Amino acid sequence: MKNLGIEIVGDLKGIDKVFLAKLNIEELKTEISALIKKHGFNELGDYYHSFEPGITGAVVLAESHIAFHTWPEFGYVSLNVFTCNYTKDNDENAKSLFDEIAHIFQPTEIDKQIVIRNH
Repeated sequence: MKNLGIEIVGDLKGIDKVFLAKLNIEELKTEISALIKKHGFNELGDYYHSFEPGITGAVVLAESHIAFHTWPEFGYVSLNVFTCNYTKDNDENAKSLFDEIAHIFQPTEIDKQIVIRNH
């Protein structure tokens, strides 16, 4: 294994403010859970909370976690995907998962940083 894990930190910008304010928390939860499964990760639990406006969410994976926070008033979402490579190399699946979750929010710009976790 080349590293212990990968953390992808992103700023999703240029999102339609009305779209972001009207996001349905249950639909979002269902979509994210389906993507987690699609990319071979194991969801252990989640917590989503609605604000006026905005949504925050965290999903605990057997492989680590996903967290996001929306700011509809700014057309902005912060997104963090962190997976470990304990049993297999998850780097490519983590990158794809990040990209597909980001796509849900329909940003016009994504600033992304990838941090490789080494021991």
